[in-house]
Amino acid sequence: MSGATAMLVITTALGGIMLAIVWSLRRCGLPGVREWWQANLTMTASMMLFSLRGTIPDLLAVVVANTGLAFSLALYHAGTARFCGRTPPWRTLLTGIAGVVAGIVYWRYMHDDANIRVVVVSVFHAGVCFATGIVLLRGVPARTVPGAAAPLPPRSDRAVPMGGPRAPWVATATFALLFGIGHTLRGILSALASLDATPGAPMPGFHIIFLALGALVMPILSMGAVLMIHGAIVQRLEAIANTDFLTGVLSRKAFEDMAARAIGRAANSGTAVALLIVDVDRFKMVNDTWGHAAGDAVLTAFAQTLTGSVRPGDRIGRLGGEEFAVLLPGATGADAQRIAERIRAAAAAAPVHWGKAAIAYTVSGGHATWRHGDTLATLAERADAALYLAKVSGRNRVHSAEPAETGA
Repeated sequence: MSGATAMLVITTALGGIMLAIVWSLRRCGLPGVREWWQANLTMTASMMLFSLRGTIPDLLAVVVANTGLAFSLALYHAGTARFCGRTPPWRTLLTGIAGVVAGIVYWRYMHDDANIRVVVVSVFHAGVCFATGIVLLRGVPARTVPGAAAPLPPRSDRAVPMGGPRAPWVATATFALLFGIGHTLRGILSALASLDATPGAPMPGFHIIFLALGALVMPILSMGAVLMIHGAIVQRLEAIANTDFLTGVLSRKAFEDMAARAIGRAANSGTAVALLIVDVDRFKMVNDTWGHAAGDAVLTAFAQTLTGSVRPGDRIGRLGGEEFAVLLPGATGADAQRIAERIRAAAAAAPVHWGKAAIAYTVSGGHATWRHGDTLATLAERADAALYLAKVSGRNRVHSAEPAETGA
């Protein structure tokens, strides 16, 4: 068995392994996974045809195999585009594949020149690899903010960008760009070899090196895809665990874990931090009058009001029922009072439209600032006591645990 044939057999085996791995992830519901396992299936079949050259007609071992390899790379790019929330450029990809087929057929049957066939294939492969690398770099997930509620995963296979750790994205993009450079060099060297070669001369020895390079493209890119899929799945599970499904803010456990860490940092550094607890007034009446679906709509609307009323670094959690908490890092009592009043006024001014009716609602709030020796439990206890005072004082108002900062 020649070195080239051995390389093809090894690559076929690698492709089969990666196909099995990506195929096992097909039910995860993430966009692009279907195209990725189809790319590996097509690549594996094409490499099998390449390895059988000499025992099967060149129509299969050259034309069909090269077409399949080009289509597998196009499928990988399409999957990458969908994973990054983009629409695959299928018209451009199919036009390129048609050019590859026409070039392979002409330079095999009309004017047999293996070097020019390599040039034709390399141009397409280099272009797709460069495009894949650029799409991945543009789609690298933003850095996550500690304690922030991660967005819940999409409920359908629609075009939204995936998240997860940034490293697999950058690594896969880097390999795609390096493969693009490799294919470009291969095309240039093959073009130069074609100018110097005599008809029927064997292909230059450097083709073995580039054959190995080209054979590794799909397995390595597919491994990158698997790592990106894994990262997105982990982020999805974290989002489900840490996010209140109805309102999209932090769940109680996630909020309490984050708040405890923030209070610990405040204790170590001596920086200010405040806790605000807000409750929807007479929420049971909303449920009894309009139904629980309307109550859910009110809670969702209020969560959006909260999100739009706090500062970028503040963190919101749902403690349960109609009660929410907001951690205000760096906030004094006066800052907390000002933010709480802004929330209260915004809620009162934004009735929830339910059918033909508008459900007006108000909220009450209580806040407390961190004192030396406070834990999350003691801070929450003082904020909750202030909330109780706001309730018994007539609702639709904010009270502070520090009386001098109370307002109505």
